[in-house]
Amino acid sequence: MIIESIGAAVVVMAVSLTGVIFAYRATARWVEYRLPFLVSFSAGVFLVTAGGLALEVFEIAESVWQGAVFILAGYILAFLIHRLLPEAHHHHDAECSSQHGAAARKLIIGDAIHNIADGVVIVVAFTASLSLGIAALISIVIHEALQEVSEFFVLRRAGYSVKRALGINLAVSSTILIGVGLGYFALASHELEVMLLALSAGFFLHVVFHDLLPKPQEQERMEDFFVHGLVVLLGALLMGFVVEATTDGHSHGDNEQGHEEAHVEHHDEEEHHE
Repeated sequence: MIIESIGAAVVVMAVSLTGVIFAYRATARWVEYRLPFLVSFSAGVFLVTAGGLALEVFEIAESVWQGAVFILAGYILAFLIHRLLPEAHHHHDAECSSQHGAAARKLIIGDAIHNIADGVVIVVAFTASLSLGIAALISIVIHEALQEVSEFFVLRRAGYSVKRALGINLAVSSTILIGVGLGYFALASHELEVMLLALSAGFFLHVVFHDLLPKPQEQERMEDFFVHGLVVLLGALLMGFVVEATTDGHSHGDNEQGHEEAHVEHHDEEEHHE
């Protein structure tokens, strides 16, 4: 589990260099036109991942009510963080591109906090199941790419060189390793594991409804809104296919039972040697 989590964190760190695409005019124009569709696609991906996290919470929580309360708490916590650090979740848009040095520093701080939370999510997701871990990784990678593009533009507008902007992005993204470490030690408690899974589901739902889902007022034509809706559906269908393809048929409870059986076998071997 920890090996998979560290590997996933390294992948996310590599994605922090996505901004290099916009250092060249040809690739920048090609990608920039398609960014809104990537945002809508990621909304579908996040919906499936959030649903998977929520189902896992309801499976291992003491009651449905407890799981629902924790998920709601995660959503409210994400809302409060967004209000306190509004720069932490901007994507590449006009508002983001017009910020300057002070706002750039706030964005870096917010991104670091966001990456630590991503590290915790990765650990608890891979602990629950391989399919849920992969789903969480794909969601985080897509959202991280959007976030790093935004941060790259902010740093460039603030006067940083391409090399330094990419270096800062990579350094900030490395804070995800802190989250992996925190998540690993937090899993010593079953109650804390349930809470972290629920908070993660609430965070993901907030990102979907606040940041990613297309809004009619943001589209020039209603036809554009429907096109983005289809892209959301495509993202959800593809993510559902990935989850189904990577499901090994073992639930969280089966994994715990396997750990207990392995512990009993190890104890019996020690008694036999004695």
